[in-house]
Amino acid sequence: MSEYRYEPLSEISNFGGMGEVAFSKDLHLDRKVAIKFLQAGVEERRFLDEQLALMQLRSKHVVQLYDVINIQGREGLVLEFIEGKDLSELDYDELGSDVLIHHLWQIACGLVDIHNHGIIHRDLKPNNVRMNEDGVIKIFDFGLSRSQSNAATKGVVGTFVFMAPELWGAGSSNFSKAVDVYAFAITALVLANKELPQELCELPPLEYIRGGKIRESLSGVDSKVVDIIEQCLSYDPAMRPSMKNVEICLRRYLLKGRHTGLFIIGDEQKYVDSSKRSTKIGLQNDPTSISIEYDGYDFKITHISGCVRVNNQIATVGRALPESSVLTFESSKSQSRAFVTFDISNPEVVV
Repeated sequence: MSEYRYEPLSEISNFGGMGEVAFSKDLHLDRKVAIKFLQAGVEERRFLDEQLALMQLRSKHVVQLYDVINIQGREGLVLEFIEGKDLSELDYDELGSDVLIHHLWQIACGLVDIHNHGIIHRDLKPNNVRMNEDGVIKIFDFGLSRSQSNAATKGVVGTFVFMAPELWGAGSSNFSKAVDVYAFAITALVLANKELPQELCELPPLEYIRGGKIRESLSGVDSKVVDIIEQCLSYDPAMRPSMKNVEICLRRYLLKGRHTGLFIIGDEQKYVDSSKRSTKIGLQNDPTSISIEYDGYDFKITHISGCVRVNNQIATVGRALPESSVLTFESSKSQSRAFVTFDISNPEVVV
């Protein structure tokens, strides 16, 4: 390959079930790349599916396709070189549950981007996810991917255990983005170094009864996260959440305790956050008031005296304040009103 733009840095080696990879140097841009060639005897359509999928995708959490080349009659995909480890090589017992959830959130972000482009990965597993030197998680190997408009298969294709029940049908079977949601949940359990319930190890997998072994084995993980992982394992694909809802749940957990609520009362400002979790706001010389408490996720109303409205709706105990709100206090002693604005900061998960 030295006569071309790409200079080999290693011999061509097998990579997964259908590809051969040569790690090379891009002489024009002075960077490492991975060039993936179709393995002999493998269906050419799968190689084309991967090429088409990666040409559409631009995501921080998906390996990038740089170029398509032909060397001595062999087509190759020039891919982003990811210096790092597959997630199957990491020990999450040692790294801890917060790191696990952070990595799962990044996988979820990647799958959201993939699904938003109308693509189904169909082979998500720890060996197809890698963390680069900057801690960014990247999903790769799109050899089994399909567009949502062409989501049908003949026979059993995929990696056992990670395959959703609907992929095991005899003859031709249709599938949806939900197969990636199922594989995500199995990936989460495998990364947690937890033994899978026996019913999920059967080929094909049997229906998992929620509240069983997974909840016990993930006892150190936030209950809301466990809930959504169990939902992802639903036997009926229609009952699985979207990856966007999974991403929102994981992000919500990662941002726990990091919000700041700001009340502006005339010239006065009041802050509520993890260091000062509650406050009471009301009218001077009037019993009309409202009490707010921050539980790490939401700013919830805990007590109301008199008539208080939130964005023109009667305030109720237990309700979480919207991100931007106007609180209206109606005096019990006169016809006057007072207005208080409320805003929540927008913290982001740092990768």
